[in-house]
Amino acid sequence: MRLALLPLLALFAGCAEMRTPAAPPPPADLAGGNQPGQLADPARAAIVASAAAFADAGLSLAEKPEAVAQAAAQLEYLSLVLPRSEAYAAMPRATVMSLDLARAEVRAALGINDAADPQQVMRALLAAARALRAGQAEQAAAALPVGLFRPGGAASVRRLAEPGPLPQAAAATNLAQQDLAKIDANRLWLQGRNQDLIGMEIGSTSTGSAPGMGMGSGF
Repeated sequence: MRLALLPLLALFAGCAEMRTPAAPPPPADLAGGNQPGQLADPARAAIVASAAAFADAGLSLAEKPEAVAQAAAQLEYLSLVLPRSEAYAAMPRATVMSLDLARAEVRAALGINDAADPQQVMRALLAAARALRAGQAEQAAAALPVGLFRPGGAASVRRLAEPGPLPQAAAATNLAQQDLAKIDANRLWLQGRNQDLIGMEIGSTSTGSAPGMGMGSGF
């Protein structure tokens, strides 16, 4: 009886995946630059950039509100895109969940509404980062409205300058970067998210350079 139900469960799971909307294309400056490689694979660029930003649990980000806003926006994007991306289906679920926890940690530290739409938060943070890099404090404050941010405005800009320790962000982005390298090394791109299979393949000793990787439709 249980075996007879397996095809139905697989069908339902497939239908659920088909109903999952594709992630929106990110802004060109998501990873902090406009290099062609970043635009071709923004999720990869966001993983690498956020891992570097949070490498010391965010301690080096103190008094750098533009860098904090940029790195937080990258986390928002990763939490939004990785569960929806066929190209990143081999990224382990545990890693995706760890990034979700990191996003929650950063939201709490920066006073971002828990229920806020990730895309809105990402774009607001990037707008603030752009304004801060240009020395436009008023525009940066305007990019952080009450409702998305607490308390919002100039006070939220000041909060960006004092994010505090962010150990979950450091651990999650480092894990994502490690898994990215394993997926590259084992040529797991575009394979299904079968965790037993992925665990065996990531732990294998296969070698070789990773194939070229574009994000495909929906990015």
